[in-house]
Amino acid sequence: MGSASHRHARRRGSLIVEAAICFVLLATAVVALMKLAQSSAVLSKQADQRLVATLAAENTLERLRNVTANELDSSADEIAAAIAERTKCDVKVTVNDFQSQSRSGTHLRIEATCSPDVHVTLHDWRLDDDK
Repeated sequence: MGSASHRHARRRGSLIVEAAICFVLLATAVVALMKLAQSSAVLSKQADQRLVATLAAENTLERLRNVTANELDSSADEIAAAIAERTKCDVKVTVNDFQSQSRSGTHLRIEATCSPDVHVTLHDWRLDDDK
């Protein structure tokens, strides 16, 4: 009869080992899921900031397309400031004249920064009319 109690004790011991293994696996899965959720939240925030920066830069560029070449220098900072105020992004516009072979014009560089990790730059070139 001693062998029946010995088997019962061995079964109880293996049950404790199985429960410990299940606990370790469950804890590992929970930690992995928490890390995944945290990474997902960070990526989602960066995606939102990138979208805001892209829209701010595109909006600035679109408004600058409606400005005449003579008013471009004076209007660029004003438009950038208005967009920056609405979007809470830092928006900068650089206006440079360029000459390439027989063509000349203006190069616009629009930079929108919503965080140290999110920076969007757009370029536009306006060629002077041939007259």
